Amino acid sequence: MQAVKRLAYRRCAAFLAALLTALVAAPRHAFSEARAAGCGLPQAAFCENFESGPAAVSDRGRGNELSRTRFSASRYAPSLSTGDGETFWAWEGELGMMDGEPDVCRPGLPTFFLPSTDTLVCEPNATIGSRYLLGIVGSQNYGSNGYRIRQPFDFANRTGRIVFDADLSNDPILLGYLSVTIAEDPTPTPSWDLNGRGPNPRNGLMIVFVSSTIDVHDVRDQAMTTLSGPVSTPPSQRGHLSRVELRLSRTALEVLTSEPSPDGLTFGAVVSRRSVTFPQPLTFTRGYVTLVGHNHATWKYAITYAGLPRPMPSWNTYWDNIGFDGPAITNTREYEIPDAGIPSNETTIDEHPPGTFTTVLHHGLSLGYTIPDGENATGAPLTFSNVSMAGATRARLVFNGYYQGHDNNEQLRLGNGRLRYRINDHPRHDRAFTPGEIAMLDEPGQTGGFNHSFDIPLSELHDGDNSVRFSTLNIESGYPNAVVNLDLLIDFDPDPVFFDSFELPGRQDSSR
Repeated sequence: MQAVKRLAYRRCAAFLAALLTALVAAPRHAFSEARAAGCGLPQAAFCENFESGPAAVSDRGRGNELSRTRFSASRYAPSLSTGDGETFWAWEGELGMMDGEPDVCRPGLPTFFLPSTDTLVCEPNATIGSRYLLGIVGSQNYGSNGYRIRQPFDFANRTGRIVFDADLSNDPILLGYLSVTIAEDPTPTPSWDLNGRGPNPRNGLMIVFVSSTIDVHDVRDQAMTTLSGPVSTPPSQRGHLSRVELRLSRTALEVLTSEPSPDGLTFGAVVSRRSVTFPQPLTFTRGYVTLVGHNHATWKYAITYAGLPRPMPSWNTYWDNIGFDGPAITNTREYEIPDAGIPSNETTIDEHPPGTFTTVLHHGLSLGYTIPDGENATGAPLTFSNVSMAGATRARLVFNGYYQGHDNNEQLRLGNGRLRYRINDHPRHDRAFTPGEIAMLDEPGQTGGFNHSFDIPLSELHDGDNSVRFSTLNIESGYPNAVVNLDLLIDFDPDPVFFDSFELPGRQDSSR
């Protein structure tokens, strides 16, 4: 018996020694996964820490390696969005040009990244010790990449918490920065830039980490108001993540951030940097969270303002541990139409070093779809694939529209213009623009972009593939009208439906 006890003791001791060795030898990102469980929230309704790596191929869409079941990815180019045969064109990006930026995402990837590959889940590095999301924003002159969480965030009768880790550096501001929007609608591209160009959400808040401050913009019926309130500079360091927490109720917003983390794993306490009390309570208590990376003009200003030896093609953003608390609302299925992805190249002539002029060829992609204008005009069909209507209670069409109607003074005007759309083979719908949409387009600096989210008849949809055709009436100029970033949202009765949001019954993907 004593021999048996000694053997059991030795085996236990050996097991504990092996366990200790394994823990010491474990990669640092293993601890990050444990730390980020729940994204630091006691009761997370949504959390994404990217520790499972890039999404399965069957779970990819416009966001490349980002899970399409969890996020809707968008790209937007507000400056001359169409023309010269291009529609929402963006060129390729590059990593590691600024001091502190990671040089690579992971081994084996190319040097340059077209828009179709600009969103990546990266391996740990010296300053970000766990897997993280990289967004490469190549669209110049106020372009953006947006990542909307498909699951709604509910803060009714409480103060809700939204958390994420991000590189908050934006020096100089003329290169790029990031923002977060909480919008009532599933807004595809809630955009803002230093010159005030939209497209705005219909109703929402835009929190912008720009320069040494945090701007807060309150948008109601498309009209944006910049709110005042105490603010302190959020500390930042290129290539390092800070912890960010937003505390939101109907009456107030507080923004808290930590010091930049040395390793992306350990963070100091979050400190209040910005507090806002809304002049009037928000008109919504449930909305959608979108993380946005902005490229102000990296190619134009990288040499002059950042002291770089050559122009910089992209502004790169780094995100991790994205989550929010509250009830988990999961009774929506979403479907998306891919970007057009038509290859197109442009050239620039740049002076670098001083006195030397170089012609640079930029590879890029045209991402959107032009739509015709006219009484009998009909656009080409765009298709949402594998739609399930099981238990459906509501359907919404979500996309960015771009319209360049002009008046006699060459001002952008919609006037009596109409957006037209046709679902499958059903009769065409004519949609007038709302007073808020018309007023937004009249604001100085606006370039014709809109965020659309509107209900469509359930009776016009069916299981399987569904097409939509767009056109306009009385909205015409030298720049074609266009659409991009198209999603179809189906709300459903959750009781009888249990399958994956992107699949037909019996075809759900269990790889994640």
